[in-house]
Amino acid sequence: MTINTKHLGRASGVAIMGGTFDPIHNGHLRTAVEILDRFGFESLRLVPCFQPVHKGLPSITAAQRLAMVEMAISSDSRLSVDRREIVREGPSYSIDTLKDIRSEIGPDEPLIMVLGMDSFLSIPTWADWQALIQYAHILVVSRPGWEPDLISELSAFCENYRAASSHELQCAPSGFIWLETLPSLEISSSMIRALRKKQESIAYLLPEPVQTYIIQNQLYQDNVTL
Repeated sequence: MTINTKHLGRASGVAIMGGTFDPIHNGHLRTAVEILDRFGFESLRLVPCFQPVHKGLPSITAAQRLAMVEMAISSDSRLSVDRREIVREGPSYSIDTLKDIRSEIGPDEPLIMVLGMDSFLSIPTWADWQALIQYAHILVVSRPGWEPDLISELSAFCENYRAASSHELQCAPSGFIWLETLPSLEISSSMIRALRKKQESIAYLLPEPVQTYIIQNQLYQDNVTL
């Protein structure tokens, strides 16, 4: 792996976090800002998917999910929304998104795909999954104390590309895997949807503008037809 010294001494690297964001919540946002603070990447893009390949269809529209992500990140200039999967429509494949972004940022800029450990464990089921590392680094985030067993194929993949230090994520455009432990907020989108279904409060689980948007638009309530 060739190390690119031009990035030394300055913030570099474009990180991306994909997801359904149904809805986005403080757990997503806390992970995003902790990654930026720990690794010093120049920016982090949230990439809402249009149609998840390995999950059921979202319960609200893509436009509504996108609107909530935009509201959620408005106060942090390091965060941005990448709309390409929403615009592209159809099933959202990570390999297509990485190819698009790599073409956009050029061959030399570090690109880092951030995944939760749950997603990383399922990566062998993704389209063209072994090619992902050609376009980006993979930064896997797990909660403290969780040491999952990797299937042999994934374990070999991880060992082949594992970085010697996290600094390597900024010194090469792609090609490394790094596992990082972050404290997690015990919040999930499914929890928020369940609370809404029971007509219970979702306060302090997600940014206030997003909470207001959900309530005003009567989202995640079974008795409302979208």
